Amino acid sequence: MHRVVLFCLLILTAAFSAQAYDYPFTNPYEATVFGTLPQDEFDLASVRPAGFSDLNPLRDLGAVRGREMLLHDRPVPEILWYDDTLQYTLAQQRGNAPLMFILAGTGSSHESATCSFLQRVFHRAGFHVVTLSSPTYPNFVVSASTTQVPGYIPYDVADLYQAMDAIAAQMGRDRITSFHLAGYSLGGTQAAFLAELDTREKRFGFEKVLLLNPAVNLMTSAIRLDHLLSDNVADRFEAARTVAELVRQLSEAYRSSDQVNFGDEFLFALHRNRSISEKELKILIGVAFRLSLASMVFTSDTCTGAGYIVPRGHRIVKDESLAPYLDSAVGVSFEDYVREYLLPFLRFHDPAITAEKAVAACSLEAIGPFLRGAGGIAVMTNADDPILTPENFAFLENTFGSRLTVFPAGGHCGNLRFRDNVAAMLDFFRK
Repeated sequence: MHRVVLFCLLILTAAFSAQAYDYPFTNPYEATVFGTLPQDEFDLASVRPAGFSDLNPLRDLGAVRGREMLLHDRPVPEILWYDDTLQYTLAQQRGNAPLMFILAGTGSSHESATCSFLQRVFHRAGFHVVTLSSPTYPNFVVSASTTQVPGYIPYDVADLYQAMDAIAAQMGRDRITSFHLAGYSLGGTQAAFLAELDTREKRFGFEKVLLLNPAVNLMTSAIRLDHLLSDNVADRFEAARTVAELVRQLSEAYRSSDQVNFGDEFLFALHRNRSISEKELKILIGVAFRLSLASMVFTSDTCTGAGYIVPRGHRIVKDESLAPYLDSAVGVSFEDYVREYLLPFLRFHDPAITAEKAVAACSLEAIGPFLRGAGGIAVMTNADDPILTPENFAFLENTFGSRLTVFPAGGHCGNLRFRDNVAAMLDFFRK
């Protein structure tokens, strides 16, 4: 009981003033799904007015350019031939400047809406900015993962570190005046581990590192996301029916709309006409997580030939239907993946590892002493983030103290484009 009271007091002390914070969604599931509406987004022009390179519609002539790099010269399955090189995005200044790496969240690419928005913010603020896909994203699994079995943070972080080092070398380190790092969701957790790894490898010397809505414990957060689906449907068929019905309604609304952007704003417009229930919102979040997981599992199994989804020895050809494999992969929960696929792989390389040790190694608590003394690392999260438990919040408060900012609302990453949040991010990196 005393711990609960203490926790509440700590949250009240550290949190942004509720009166001063007007992010519109107070339901965490609405915030997670709808994100930040355009009228509430941070004004990029307040950093620097748009220039010709910012507005150039020809991507490879503008400030932001897609890049790719060969990291592992190894065979790639025919069905995944297009993912043989690591794809990332670079927004480069004309002269020397600090470099900001931005890490995507679970299953997200370097071109995700959040990555692209934050890249524009920090490029206008004078940084070179590189956005990187999550190690759980198929392109990273195929092109950059050493093991091609994602989900074990120490291995995933080592792969990210190698990719970042290669990108910095390709850019030319003489053009980089200092290194900075930010990540959201799982990318935030990985940013903390990267900072710790860099104190031993010393290739970057990050001046500032910002963890945005990080998971404290990967397994805990993944199970909470998985349960948003499993606790709200009787079976996978009900989940499919619910999502199909929402997609049908979205499609009908889309056909009668003048809008061409099928994003957060459009979802919110639909919500105003036909309220999406909290149960449906939870199912949508759970389905999105499960689809990301299915994509990761299928890609990994295809690369390793482990026989978890695709029969061992079977080679998928270009014109073969993937539906049966994806149908199987969608049925795999994160706990299933860890127990049946990841852990046997880890034990093959280290017979002494146990499930408890593997889970502990993927928790920020594993590097707690380092984080407590790392003054250049800060955390921004939300009091209603559904991936965090009260124990997770207590760990963040005890570990980061005044370097922890807790916004009163925003769900999981829903407010990352909100004006107050972005202003706080810029303030952190400019100090």
